Amino acid sequence: MSINLYLIGLTPAQEKAVQEVTEFLDISLSQEGLPVYCRKAAAQQYSFTGDKGIVEYKEPHQFLRGLGIFIENLKLKKTFHITEKASYDDLGVMVDCSRNGVLNLTAFKKLIRHLALMGYSSVQLYTEDTYEIKGRPYFGYQRGRYTSEEFKEMDSYSHIFSIELVPCIQTLAHLGRVLNWEAFSELRDCNDILLIDDEKTYTLLEDMFRTMSENLSSRRINIGMDEAHMVGLGRYLEKHGYQDRIQVMLRHFNRVMEIARKYGYHPMMWSDMFFRLVSGGEYIAEDCPIREDLLSQIPEDITLVYWNYYSTDSETYDKMFKNHKKMSPNIAFAGGAWKWSGFCPSSRFSEAVAKVAHGSCVRENIREVLITAWGDDGAECPLFAVLPAFQLWAELCYADRCDEEYLESRFSTCVRGSYRDFLVLGDAVLTPDNPAPGRCGINPSKYLLYQDVLGGLFDAHVMPDAYSQHYHSLTARLKECGTRNQEWAYLFESQTAFSCSLELKCDLGLRLRKAYHSGDINAIRSIAETELPELLVRLERLLAAVENQWKYENKIFGLEVLELRLGGLKQRLVSAGRRLRSFTYGEIDKLEELEADVLSFDGKSSQNGENTVWAPVWHNIVSPAVVVTV
Repeated sequence: MSINLYLIGLTPAQEKAVQEVTEFLDISLSQEGLPVYCRKAAAQQYSFTGDKGIVEYKEPHQFLRGLGIFIENLKLKKTFHITEKASYDDLGVMVDCSRNGVLNLTAFKKLIRHLALMGYSSVQLYTEDTYEIKGRPYFGYQRGRYTSEEFKEMDSYSHIFSIELVPCIQTLAHLGRVLNWEAFSELRDCNDILLIDDEKTYTLLEDMFRTMSENLSSRRINIGMDEAHMVGLGRYLEKHGYQDRIQVMLRHFNRVMEIARKYGYHPMMWSDMFFRLVSGGEYIAEDCPIREDLLSQIPEDITLVYWNYYSTDSETYDKMFKNHKKMSPNIAFAGGAWKWSGFCPSSRFSEAVAKVAHGSCVRENIREVLITAWGDDGAECPLFAVLPAFQLWAELCYADRCDEEYLESRFSTCVRGSYRDFLVLGDAVLTPDNPAPGRCGINPSKYLLYQDVLGGLFDAHVMPDAYSQHYHSLTARLKECGTRNQEWAYLFESQTAFSCSLELKCDLGLRLRKAYHSGDINAIRSIAETELPELLVRLERLLAAVENQWKYENKIFGLEVLELRLGGLKQRLVSAGRRLRSFTYGEIDKLEELEADVLSFDGKSSQNGENTVWAPVWHNIVSPAVVVTV
């Protein structure tokens, strides 16, 4: 039964925002409803006296969070008075729209509604080339690029909820998709890096800034400029000879800043470039001397974004914040909602590092925090699978709480799902030798799926029997979770299909090898004639679930990459079945793939029972013969 409210004091934008979530929050609005006074105040307070309610918010973007908490507590049918104080001035989410998956408009609006209820203030869409630039048809061609009309619609929708849509681009490296086109080849230095000191480069950059300026109202912009490790060592070196690379990069940075200022922007950038320049070292938390001559060249109107998605010790964050403060007073932090290690999120690792990072942000008085949802290597993992990480960071920010009962209640209000059940979406990575929260970047579920069944490069990292039992149990748990989260059925269906496939495939290579070397022809024939056909059926279900999941969240572009990978896997299983049958019927006398020694992928033997390894990209998993060049 819905709750009838009479909301008093809303602005026109807030009235629209409430209308967007009325059905979701299960409320109705009329003058006969419970009077709730909504107003801007010096603090965030939400109370119910028995005959009226009050929702006070300090900043406009906090209003819907306050309303959600009010409704959540009103259902308990008790009077209450709740106060909150945000640890950050700006809490944002960055969505990767450049690694195949480009968030579609329906999913974007859905994300905005959930983030508004959590209390977020900004969203960045990471677009390397996935936006339309007039007069440059190859920029983002067939990549699902956003049009001018789409940008404006997303910007307007975000404004209803007082959420700032901040453009997020690249102005030096990470432009490989652009530079692969012949139309842009003359702008390549090397790899994915632009050619500095070439006027055509700055014409392109001007087009980028102008496009964002015309379509998005925010005057903040993320200019990227990270991980340009090989700058000046390609075509630049051929044209100019070896130059002081620090000065080359600073010269480029100043040109970019000039363009940004021209359009009224206050830029932010990933801090690793400047950190390495002024410290002469790596992007790590070591005490390092700061070069004063370079320090003076960091302008006052740039915000440096320190990113760390990996560290589990607070000392690392504390030291890095202190080092950053030596460079600039304008420091932001970027944490991670881990969705870039395969088909499932590393939810429990995201949870573990968030708690540590937040504590350091509070101690060091960091006022801007950005939670990144990267999509490295194909955006295989769905965005909405990391909603628990977004919820956790919101509750750390506003309530400094992370107990599971509280998170479960808040997630139910903001997402209409179970926090505990959503965490299970990430448990495919938590094999018996990688227990929760999991080790950083370890992704056995990805390499177990993609590795070749005959020439498996990761068989040395599989625990016999234990893995199959893990995925059998997980499949059952995911099905149960799916029944409790019907509004999110597509997420649980895809992860169930994924786990079900892994249950059969995870140790198939080990069992084949054992049967082969023991001369057990019947076991090999059983695998060829029974297990492989069943695995193909399960992969068909996975393909269908992945397609459904993709269409729900993304534009159609990029789905072909996942279908090519999974389709290639299916074909390899068909081919393996033929070879196995040929061997069992005496048509061939040996299987060369199974004659080879089993080597560890990382060249190390297991230690302390930790067999699992880091294997982030598909082309390194499927075959040692796949070579990728830029």
